[in-house]
Amino acid sequence: MNETTPAKPFANHTDLLIGLGVFVVAFALYVATLAPGLVFGDPAEYTFVPHIWGIAHPPGYAFQTVLGGIWQRVVPIGSIAYRANLLSAVAGAGIAALVYGATRTLTPPILKGPLAHAPGLLAGASVAVATDIWQHSIHANAHIVTALLATLSLFLLLRWEQSGRTGEFDNRWLYAFCLVAGLSVTHHPLLVFSFPAYAAFILVAGPEVLFQPAARTLITGPRDLLDRRKLISVLRRPHLAVNWQMLLKMIGFALLGLSVWLYLPLRASLPPPVPFGPQNTNTLNGFLDLVLARGLRVNLFYFGPADQPDRLLVFWSLLRLQASLPVIVLMGLGLGWLWSHRWQAGLLLTLFVGINLIFIINTIQDVMAYLMIPFAALMILAGAGAAALFERAHLPLGTAPRTLQAAIALALLAIPFGRGATLAPVISLRDYREAEDWVEEVYTYFEGRGERATLLAHWEHLTPLWYAQWVEGRELDETDVRLVFVATTSERPWVDNVWANIEDGPVYVSGYQRELIEEGFRLRPVGRRLYRVLPAPATEPAQMSVPLNTSVGPVTVVGIDLPVRAVAPGEAIPLTIALYAGETPEGIIFPYTTLGDVTFNYTTDSHWLTPWWQPGETIVERYDLRAPLNASPGEYPLRLGLRDLMRNRELTFENGEAMVELGTITIVEDPAHPVRTPPEALMADIAHQAGLVRASVSASGQRREAVWQEPLIVRPGDTLRIRLTWRALSRPDENWKVFIHLIDSGNQVVAQQDAPPLGGAFPTFLWFPKWVPGQTVTDPYRLTIAPDTPPGEYLIEVGMYGFMTLQRAPFFDPEGNLSGDRFILGPVRVEP
Repeated sequence: MNETTPAKPFANHTDLLIGLGVFVVAFALYVATLAPGLVFGDPAEYTFVPHIWGIAHPPGYAFQTVLGGIWQRVVPIGSIAYRANLLSAVAGAGIAALVYGATRTLTPPILKGPLAHAPGLLAGASVAVATDIWQHSIHANAHIVTALLATLSLFLLLRWEQSGRTGEFDNRWLYAFCLVAGLSVTHHPLLVFSFPAYAAFILVAGPEVLFQPAARTLITGPRDLLDRRKLISVLRRPHLAVNWQMLLKMIGFALLGLSVWLYLPLRASLPPPVPFGPQNTNTLNGFLDLVLARGLRVNLFYFGPADQPDRLLVFWSLLRLQASLPVIVLMGLGLGWLWSHRWQAGLLLTLFVGINLIFIINTIQDVMAYLMIPFAALMILAGAGAAALFERAHLPLGTAPRTLQAAIALALLAIPFGRGATLAPVISLRDYREAEDWVEEVYTYFEGRGERATLLAHWEHLTPLWYAQWVEGRELDETDVRLVFVATTSERPWVDNVWANIEDGPVYVSGYQRELIEEGFRLRPVGRRLYRVLPAPATEPAQMSVPLNTSVGPVTVVGIDLPVRAVAPGEAIPLTIALYAGETPEGIIFPYTTLGDVTFNYTTDSHWLTPWWQPGETIVERYDLRAPLNASPGEYPLRLGLRDLMRNRELTFENGEAMVELGTITIVEDPAHPVRTPPEALMADIAHQAGLVRASVSASGQRREAVWQEPLIVRPGDTLRIRLTWRALSRPDENWKVFIHLIDSGNQVVAQQDAPPLGGAFPTFLWFPKWVPGQTVTDPYRLTIAPDTPPGEYLIEVGMYGFMTLQRAPFFDPEGNLSGDRFILGPVRVEP
């Protein structure tokens, strides 16, 4: 055995025990931060579909459904929702253990004792505390299983190749890989993108397994892969024959894995009917529509060649969130070391990471979920990099006492352990109950009312209600409320559904829907998330929990609802205000509030202004305020006033006071938000959730750092390259979308780009928190000035708005006062 031939790991029980230890530690970490129940959206679907033996949304996730259905029935721990979350914890811990095992197969044999295990432990611990994998390991989802199958495939192939380097190939590892490859296809077609890497690795690592006679000498090194003549001679070799017996065995195991796909047509054929999902998967077209996700192809390869520098910047920003800079450096070192010492493994990991990244980073949906696959492989490279460093220092380290070697190994592990201790409070979902609170809100409000109401809900809000019905057996009586799923099948789906149901009884919607306001309907808040849809004029009296009945001129403050009176810094305080006017007011009378010494001058965005009111209407709207990020725990008085915006003056109530008392708000310390960014360190504070740290714009050889005063000179047709650096200030409660507008002197938009952060790769909130307090990312944009843009002076404004609600996010000044809904980066001059 030469020094590049690895020792045979797993030959004794030490590696198995250490791998088990990695699994147990990672699993304990995930269980400690696990969501206790339901999570909105897809996670709720991944919970109830296996339980009712339904069929999930494309691509069907047959393996996930079968695995989850069995798991929920054999693991008698907690609720069905908790069991589904627990399955994700097992999958995440499995990834950590497999990364340790894969790294051990690459460890040089010259390393002994603690130093032999340290690189694998570093890799396994690093992947366990990688933000992306950690977050997916603490709630129900199919994507953590996707990453598990990909990591398992890498481990099995490396273990198979390692067996051939120390003797005859143990093809049981290869058969196991083929089985997993078949299962992978039934789970998600994304995993097929890794197959070219697998095939290339098998051909260069063990050609004699597939070809007769022995063919190991056909390709002897990485240079042969670049030698065109060599490759042609190999392919044309006359006496080279396929080992059909071996190939058929591999195909047989792959088909065994693919047999899980039979669940889809069988479930559609057997009674009772599928309670959820398509009913036609027992037809060829229905089956292919589902498993190939034909309707979602628009999200693939969304970006073109000109976008690739920006996409690389996006990937770098996301990679920096997963690992510290030393670990990232080790990834590059490990890749170089593999190509010089274990080039077959280097080829596998290079193709695996490269092919997956080309696909994933140019997609606009579920990017963070898919990136777990290359992230896991990169952690294996980091472990290989640590092994390379130890190999270089083997002479002094190899003769050192084992206690010193153990101390070095522990020092290396301090990197991921320190990261885990820092992230645990802000990543944890152990106190997450928002989805279950929503279910209770709906049942508490509608049950027993006999309204024959219709609740129009989008996917995120409907899935927990389906869980309550199909898993918990809490049926909703249609004499109380009927649930209707609003899909984006038309240009105005909410308007269409309201008109289709408003004659049958009261109509409610889950969350604010701007298109209904634009249609002329009135939205009346009910509780925290529900809105009653009313036709104009909304003369129906409003029942408020805190009646006030005090007037300012023609406007009467009927009352308020304040369902939450204790919040943590940065959290929203949902305040609903009911106003009445017997006649249409002449000015724009608009509310403002104070919380302690902080003033909230609300923007008019998404509010029905008084000049638009019809006589006798009671307009009920929500004006959310947010506790300042730097607020100390304690009680703060909340007051309400009215202002005439046209005359820019505060109005006086009939009792002579400028404001009315609404009660007190208690601000409590929240251990889940220990990261506090000083307000003066930000250019802009958006909703106390996202901070704009810096911004720059470049065009035509010029560059400006915001906020600039000297105009950026451009011409029609030029493209502005914009870089925004965001910092997460607190756990987001909204899926924000970024807008960048070029506006004229009349605030009219002449050019714009609207997109979720990082081109859709890093949503602020999607079913569970994605942005973690303290994270910083660089977000690139390109804004093209139309060729017909008139010469003149313009401004660049940036901001955020809700993905579903289209309501702009408020901006706050360093003192915590509400200061608007946009930020001006600087002037732009368009010249002929």
